[in-house]
Amino acid sequence: MRRLAAVALAMALPWASPTGAHASRPPLFAVGAAVRSINPPVPVFAGGFGLSPPVTKVRDPLQVRAFYVRHGHDAVALAVVDSQAYFSGYQEGPRFGITADRREAARRISALGHGRVGPEDIIVQATHSHAAATLEGIWGPVPLRYLRLVHRQVVGALAQAARSARPAELRWATISDPNIAGENIDQDSYEGWTNDTQISALWAVDPRDGSTIATFDSVPVHGAHICGACDRILSADYFGAVRARLDRALGGVNVVGPATLGREESPVETTGADNMEWLSGIITSDVEQALARSTPVTSTRVGGTERMVHIPAANAALLALNDAWALPAPVKEAEAKQTGIYPIDRANTPPYRTGDVLGTWLTALRIGDLAFVSMPGEPFPEIRAALASATSGAAAIVALSKGQDDFGYFYPAWVEPFTAAYGSDHLLFNVAPQAGDQIVAAQEANLGRLGFQTDVPLETPLPTRVEQKVRPGLQAMASPPVGDAGRRGRFRTTLQAIFSPASILDRQAAGPVRWDFGDGTHGMSGYLQVGQDYGQTGQGEHGVARFTHAYRPGAYRVTARAVDSGGTPSSWSFEVRVYPRLRARIAVARTGGGYAFAARAVGGDGTVLAGHWRFAGGGTASGVRVVHRFPPGVTPAARLVIVDGTGTRASTSWP
Repeated sequence: MRRLAAVALAMALPWASPTGAHASRPPLFAVGAAVRSINPPVPVFAGGFGLSPPVTKVRDPLQVRAFYVRHGHDAVALAVVDSQAYFSGYQEGPRFGITADRREAARRISALGHGRVGPEDIIVQATHSHAAATLEGIWGPVPLRYLRLVHRQVVGALAQAARSARPAELRWATISDPNIAGENIDQDSYEGWTNDTQISALWAVDPRDGSTIATFDSVPVHGAHICGACDRILSADYFGAVRARLDRALGGVNVVGPATLGREESPVETTGADNMEWLSGIITSDVEQALARSTPVTSTRVGGTERMVHIPAANAALLALNDAWALPAPVKEAEAKQTGIYPIDRANTPPYRTGDVLGTWLTALRIGDLAFVSMPGEPFPEIRAALASATSGAAAIVALSKGQDDFGYFYPAWVEPFTAAYGSDHLLFNVAPQAGDQIVAAQEANLGRLGFQTDVPLETPLPTRVEQKVRPGLQAMASPPVGDAGRRGRFRTTLQAIFSPASILDRQAAGPVRWDFGDGTHGMSGYLQVGQDYGQTGQGEHGVARFTHAYRPGAYRVTARAVDSGGTPSSWSFEVRVYPRLRARIAVARTGGGYAFAARAVGGDGTVLAGHWRFAGGGTASGVRVVHRFPPGVTPAARLVIVDGTGTRASTSWP
């Protein structure tokens, strides 16, 4: 009886972190999330890999997902749209585009009566999946019917997220993953240049039972693994795969969108759906590890601010393509066939464009001490780094790429000469070399208005190994990189090495990749060869590239090595961590008319991110702690599945 009383007392206490690190109760917010389908009812054109044929086949759901946070009368909201990009305004009129979406959503949310929400409190961003529809032209037309659907569903998702808001505790974390974007290899990235490695996760949990209400996760890598135009298929790319995995593991609504995108190219980019799924296992594991280490959001400040930035455009070709949208459809088709680029459907009247000057809204949101800043295109890592170095008092700054608009790639002005040296399309799809400088200055001013301490931002170079451009590239990863030892005392993970020849010398790999698995064993494998574009000559598997290796509990430094035909070596190291076998345990206490159940983890990483319950008599529940009343005549019994911070599942039954 004494043990049952102790369990009941523990279950009555406020929900603590997965590690039990804090004792005081964090503040409560109101949080809601929603999902709306944007699977196209008409043929659309996939953006990102040249002119697209009309596409109708959907591989995995295209969606809008929205995340809403309120404290008192102050609220903000974010929405992520599965599209290649999304403009603030369109030539079809003021009812279309992100600005129209935000205004209508703000009106509908304010009408709920919880306080005024303005457009400045909402950020809408596109995923930039290269197998989703282009909503900007360039790769094909933008069907008006589909544009209407996207507008309706973005507004609907934001309003539904606000309507569904309920009490929540907020937790947040960041995790650094230097492996998921190409740094050594020539994958439309700049070999040897430092990437933005910050993955961020904002987690809303029910204070009663610890169940997941929603997460908002930002990942700094392109979604360009599936070529929608090539395969004639539509996909949300890894954004869809990661959120589906998180939905299954955690429950709730998991919103996954892009963080920094410029130069952030996956090592397996353009190599198809199988490698996309493999990478998704790594990213999902990163998010789950971040959640396991998360800390409470203790500040209750919530709000948004924005300002219009006016950028004198220097790219005459993009301006001409913008003007060409007004041409008759047959003329646009002919021009696209001749040039390989379809006209651009961005609004070309004030405030979006006045002559050669482009205007757009830059928005910053504050949730506690977290700052979320809209990035109208694909910022280089130096952009967020400059904002972070000039801002004090922010627990994290999250750059939301393709947010509020799309100006293509942007970077500090000093980067412009390198865009030609590295042979990318970063200059072609950049409106002006100073655009990045203007965006940084405006967003730093926004952060100051939100109460953060700010200084003059300096967009300085990050650490760079310029010699890597003339060296062969090799990177390697394990999917997933963490796990538990399981029943047989081993954790099996799938490893792969990715190779690219030096971009100037083009020397191929000489022989297999040699592995030091970090556990005293060694091996050899084939490799995946990659390059800058889909279907490049030589791209593909050379031998068996992906294989599994089994590890006992412990932490291991794994190293892959290769040599090119000129004798130049290249290597890459990463960590695999294995925990003891995860076991689920159930603590039970009688309560008034029912039973109080608590999920516990033994082994694994020691956390319980989610508990999924099934009870005798047909009841189900989710949460770390739940109370259940069994129907008369039913013998009390429960089945529990838990998920820990490694993404591992374990189950048990009671009694």
